[in-house]
Amino acid sequence: MSPAFFAAATTAAAAAPAPNQKALILHADILILAVIACFTLFHLPRAIARFSDKSEWMQGHIFHSVKVEPTRATNFKVEASYMPTSDKTYTGSQDSHSAYSSVTYLGQFSSLKYAGAPAPRHVPMLSSFIHPISSALCHRMNGYSVGQILLMAGYLGILFYGSFYESNPFTDPERAGYVITSQIPFIYAFATKNNVLGFLVGVGYEKLNFLHRFVGRIMVIGANVHALGYIYKWTLASEFTEKISEPYVRWGFVALVCFDLLGFLSVSIVRSTSYNLFFTTHAVSLVVFLPAVCYHEAACIPYVIAASVLYGLDHVCRLIKTRFTSAKIRPLPELGVTRVEMPGLNAGWRAGQHVRLRVLSSGMGLWGWSECHPFTIASVSRTPEGMVLMCKKAGRWTNKLYSMASTPSYGEGGKEVGRNVSVMVEGPYGGVGHTVMSSYSGAMFVVGGSGVTFALSAAQDLISSGSSSRVKVIEIVWTVQDPSSLTPMLPLLASLVQQSTSARVKVSVFYTRAIPISHDEPFFPPGITLSTGRPKIGRILDSVIGETVSSGNGGSLNGVFVGVCGPAALADNVSKVVKNFDSSVRKAVGGVELHEEVFGW
Repeated sequence: MSPAFFAAATTAAAAAPAPNQKALILHADILILAVIACFTLFHLPRAIARFSDKSEWMQGHIFHSVKVEPTRATNFKVEASYMPTSDKTYTGSQDSHSAYSSVTYLGQFSSLKYAGAPAPRHVPMLSSFIHPISSALCHRMNGYSVGQILLMAGYLGILFYGSFYESNPFTDPERAGYVITSQIPFIYAFATKNNVLGFLVGVGYEKLNFLHRFVGRIMVIGANVHALGYIYKWTLASEFTEKISEPYVRWGFVALVCFDLLGFLSVSIVRSTSYNLFFTTHAVSLVVFLPAVCYHEAACIPYVIAASVLYGLDHVCRLIKTRFTSAKIRPLPELGVTRVEMPGLNAGWRAGQHVRLRVLSSGMGLWGWSECHPFTIASVSRTPEGMVLMCKKAGRWTNKLYSMASTPSYGEGGKEVGRNVSVMVEGPYGGVGHTVMSSYSGAMFVVGGSGVTFALSAAQDLISSGSSSRVKVIEIVWTVQDPSSLTPMLPLLASLVQQSTSARVKVSVFYTRAIPISHDEPFFPPGITLSTGRPKIGRILDSVIGETVSSGNGGSLNGVFVGVCGPAALADNVSKVVKNFDSSVRKAVGGVELHEEVFGW
């Protein structure tokens, strides 16, 4: 671009009346807030229905411990003939390698902790009212749903309006600075664990993380456009050396370096291969950026104050939600997971929520104690067993945890597998938001591998609700690679089936890895099946809906809740089945509504 063109563009821009840039950007922010308000209003009826139950005010927010009366033991024993023989024959042993060393306490969740409570009020999801549209919005492309893509496109359109309305980035680099400054509170709000925006619309922080990444990338581009525009302008005017010596410009470059570090070291390959590098640069850059941008431009101070308040409140909430306790860790070789039991915490979470776990032990390595990892809670609240996590071996940290749990220790009974460790637990987070699963007429959980923790906690919670739950049919579909994965879970699954009095419970396990088995037909307790191949989700859902309709006895039905937890491919498959399901059947059962918990966020 020639100096003559630049001069002509500058003259033309100066001749036209410049819009009020601060007012323009403020209007763009107001428009974004208006969109958030609309989503909040759409979800308000579900929030009101949820919190009309007083017990919900104490569930899903802060961990605590309550006194639980012991219940009568359940006399249930797992027989060796329940499992097919393979390379590792199951012997029916009740040692520490089982998911539950005994099933004595499995009767505790059948104590009907909600006995006498009225049936919950059911408010359908917004997707049930706009099913044809919502089905199209759920379609995924390159890891994002159509709804997410449209939301990002709309967000980008608002920012483009603020950036280019009567402005040329080559002649007016100041506009880009105003735009990225206006987004500072939003990017911090989308990043916080205790996300006020997520609470308003009824989703966990992990569901809004895609917006944090998207807005962050736009801000990185905008910051470089802002800086390069001024560098170009000063270079043409031979003022670069003079300008670069001014303090406010130097602070601007500090903020730019922070932005570029955040952008380049936040790509997926860095997060997956060197998470500590990503986390450290993220934490340092986010903190350094705020004062740097204030010294760069005083107009940024109100936005920085707003971001600081959000960031500070988030960390205060995280401190309040953090608990230090003792945990028993034991290996489950068949599942390739470490079972973490925390009897000191037994209340405060809802089914489907997760925690951030930190193991405070030198056995985790020099810096392993400083790492915090998310895991779905596998147990129901208000039971003597407390909180239970299933930590699958999926990386360096989880492999160390498994190795430490496999190291023999010595207790009162002599040598035993597993050990006690100190842990720090932060949460609960995520979950099903304002959805009340017990308000549906039927429930189906499709899970893969360690995603069974989501189904376990949800099913136990529904069973413990007793007559206060409207759910009459519960179906668990679990996909594993090896049938031996069923071995440590069989006592709990059988107990779920046997002890449910208000709902029919069925567990269908599918394994995808071919193994040699004996010619004898394996025997399982009623309600539990083991099959080869991948599940036919459509057929199973059709069966669940049929049984739900039959259980309605001619009365009104509140729909079927479908929860999926596992890899993205599994979630895509279930989503496709749900959205393409026959509309007449969907209407007959009162709707089919989907909740996804996808690995890898």
